Amino acid sequence: MAGLNYVAYKGIVSIGLGAFLLLMAVAWGLKQSVKRSEAQRVSILSTSTPFDGRRAYGDLGAILEFGPRVSNSPASAKTRAFIRDRMAEAGVSFREEPFTARTPRGEVPMTNLVAEIKGNTPGTILLTNHYDTKYMPDITFLGANDGGSTTAWMIEMARAIGPKRNGRTLWLCFFDGEEALEDWSATDSLYGSRAFVDKLRAEGKLDDVRAVINVDMIGDCYLGIFKDPGAPVWLTDAVWSVADSAGHAKAFLDISEPIQDDHIPFRNAGIPAINLIDFRFGGSRLDHARNWHTPNDSIDRVCWESLQAVGDVLYQSLHRIDSSLDRAAAN
Repeated sequence: MAGLNYVAYKGIVSIGLGAFLLLMAVAWGLKQSVKRSEAQRVSILSTSTPFDGRRAYGDLGAILEFGPRVSNSPASAKTRAFIRDRMAEAGVSFREEPFTARTPRGEVPMTNLVAEIKGNTPGTILLTNHYDTKYMPDITFLGANDGGSTTAWMIEMARAIGPKRNGRTLWLCFFDGEEALEDWSATDSLYGSRAFVDKLRAEGKLDDVRAVINVDMIGDCYLGIFKDPGAPVWLTDAVWSVADSAGHAKAFLDISEPIQDDHIPFRNAGIPAINLIDFRFGGSRLDHARNWHTPNDSIDRVCWESLQAVGDVLYQSLHRIDSSLDRAAAN
């Protein structure tokens, strides 16, 4: 009996120790997921591109003054007019592509926007983002990072590149209706990008698109852009190699995570696509939960330095992407 009791006692001790070690491991993992690293804040010592992150940040402030940019809202119309005026100032060709989306809230008029930078090589590269904000009637959701940061970033990218370039034609696509109107699903989300792909397919222009780079939530002061596990290696390498050489490796992470976004309709259509998103808004999982789709998604949580870093990297990456496509076309 004593021996049995001792064995039983040892079993209890062993189970207790194992549970303790497991608890410690979980606690350590949780700490890593909620811990914000101050080293993740972007710093800009110099830049070798014409992209101006401070000017983009100023445009973001102007856009947020319009209010929530829900599809078919007055703020959405003001945002479109703002983008149109900035493209005119930059001398960049611009068009609006209205469509009607069938949503859980009925038919909703939406409008995609396309700024076209003429190239001298056959084919088109798309830079894409969304300018709408999620429909959240119970709060004032301005989406400074989620939709706002990339809208301002795209305006500045058009300025930085100008109306013409050596290489493929660029379409800077501002999609409407990325956000779900109720609950995210294959049919309640990505309205603008899905409509755009359908339009290209109907017009026989889908094969002209050689690559798609989608940007989303890139203004976080604690910038950490995930790798897109579904992107082709050559496209990932073109971006991450430039980030490394430009001194922004810490903002372009080795972490891979699949995220549904506006690149998906293009990928489903067989077009090489990559999604560049910081889905740890605020530098940690805990901060993300506090910020994403809440009133905390405000301009004070966006930094011009992050816009600058992504601008510098993508501006330089476009040349490498063109070169990769040139090599593929030659084979």
